[in-house]
Amino acid sequence: MSSAAGCAAALVWGIMVATYDPLLILLSVVIAILGAYAGLRLARGLLREGGTLRKALLSAAAVTIGGGIWSMHFVGMLALELPVTIDYDVLLTLISALVSILVTGLGLSVASYGDASLRRLAAAGVFMGLGISSMHYIGMAAVRANCVISHSYGLVAASVLIGIAAASLALWLAFNLKGPWQTLAAAVVMGLAISGMHYTAMAAATFLPVEVLIEYAAPALSPHLLAIVVALAAFLIFGLALLVALPDQAAAAGAPAAEAKPQPAAKAGQPGRLARLPVEQNKTTLLLDPDQIVSIQAEAHYTQVSDGAETYFCSLSLSELEARLDPAVFLRVHRSHIINLRHARAVEKHREQAVVRLRGRAGASVPVSRRNVPRLREALGLSS
Repeated sequence: MSSAAGCAAALVWGIMVATYDPLLILLSVVIAILGAYAGLRLARGLLREGGTLRKALLSAAAVTIGGGIWSMHFVGMLALELPVTIDYDVLLTLISALVSILVTGLGLSVASYGDASLRRLAAAGVFMGLGISSMHYIGMAAVRANCVISHSYGLVAASVLIGIAAASLALWLAFNLKGPWQTLAAAVVMGLAISGMHYTAMAAATFLPVEVLIEYAAPALSPHLLAIVVALAAFLIFGLALLVALPDQAAAAGAPAAEAKPQPAAKAGQPGRLARLPVEQNKTTLLLDPDQIVSIQAEAHYTQVSDGAETYFCSLSLSELEARLDPAVFLRVHRSHIINLRHARAVEKHREQAVVRLRGRAGASVPVSRRNVPRLREALGLSS
């Protein structure tokens, strides 16, 4: 199969030797991983949220994953070195970005509508993978250079299959993994799969020089200008990755008053104390007795609940749990941590801060912020 990717010419001869900048290849993989990480963290909320919040999460996840895939593709294209100057058609470059974001959003929407069944995830993965592959080849069609591009049927098919596999894996991981480390591992796998799709597709391309080049009237992006556009997109993805990695109560650092005192008892119309704490494990909702809980840690808009032996996912935020758990038993010792005072085993002072050691997991430790050290000591009956 041969296609003139942005080049119209006559008298084709020889084969151009294509080389790649290894640093840009590495950067492209990192961008794909970071985009996947931020998007997967955001996508996890789609099964639990509705209305405007769900739409916002879906849009943000589509932009981060789709934008990461697009940025990875064009950083990979910038890594390509040919003996001729390469420019890029502006319209096709923009269309490729739009396709990447739209198919990602539609795939996430289909996968998260109702129960995330294996059949639904597979169907969404096929759709999303075909869209990602289309983005790649639209991006290749945007190339404006003194060449034509010939494609190998076998490697093109392999790249499409890798794209489908990468999308299906990403969707399954997005709706089945809970913890931050599992999500990071999933993002690495997805980023490597997306990069594998791109470089397999590039291996399918053979660049043939031409003797006569027909000028194009359409606006074109130079590699330097494209590099600036991709860099801005990559910085946005990096920023989103950092934001979603922050604990839920990072903003609480600027509100010491809210952290410095326990929440008042529930008023009329407000939720009361929790008799059981709903948590999730292996797609099963468990109901924990509050006395079983050793510690609670914020994770984005949700929490990780530990009973000293295992860690569970909870859809309630740290602020909600602080308001609905007994303040005589549960103390917020840090903007990201609540502990069960009954499971405290030791307190160690570290300069102006402290660390409290808890029952279970060989004496798991939780940091105590400086302003909360006096409250903790008072609650435990320690002298100041």
